[in-house]
Amino acid sequence: MESDTVKKTKEFFYKTVENFGGDTYGLVVHLPAVEKWANYLLKKYPEADKEVVMLSVWLHDIGHYPILKEDHAVTGEKVTRKFLKSIKIDKEKIEKVAQCVRRHRCKDVQPETIEEKMIAFSDSASHMTSPMYLDMTTASEKIERDFRDLPLFPDIKEQLIPLYEAWKKLIAEYEKINKQYS
Repeated sequence: MESDTVKKTKEFFYKTVENFGGDTYGLVVHLPAVEKWANYLLKKYPEADKEVVMLSVWLHDIGHYPILKEDHAVTGEKVTRKFLKSIKIDKEKIEKVAQCVRRHRCKDVQPETIEEKMIAFSDSASHMTSPMYLDMTTASEKIERDFRDLPLFPDIKEQLIPLYEAWKKLIAEYEKINKQYS
């Protein structure tokens, strides 16, 4: 069952996208896919804090709106702290969620806690199991980044290798055709 805090966070996410005037990044489809992966991992690793993970699912990409030059994970961490404080979440939980948001890209800071790793993994795995790569113009670079993050849970990464290989082949074929007709 979903906590009131998670419900408020989902509402905040959807309202943020609506107030922006559109879903430029396709997050309305992306976040439920991330949530599915997070639920899968929570069943497999019940020691993780479920509320931290679920709040992080719905806030990890919030920094995309508004569109800024700053990395969305950095912006998202700031937005997360402000929002969670406004709904009176305790400081320790705010810090945990903010760190999940900040570290989900595995770019300049790496996930350390199980919850941080779950968000980074769920984000990347969701790209492989949803229509994320159908925008073939950015797919080649993105799939490599996502595959790079999957060793956070090596046993599950093994299950995704066939999908990764299939996407790579599809992307390569698309790139060949695109070059011919560009």
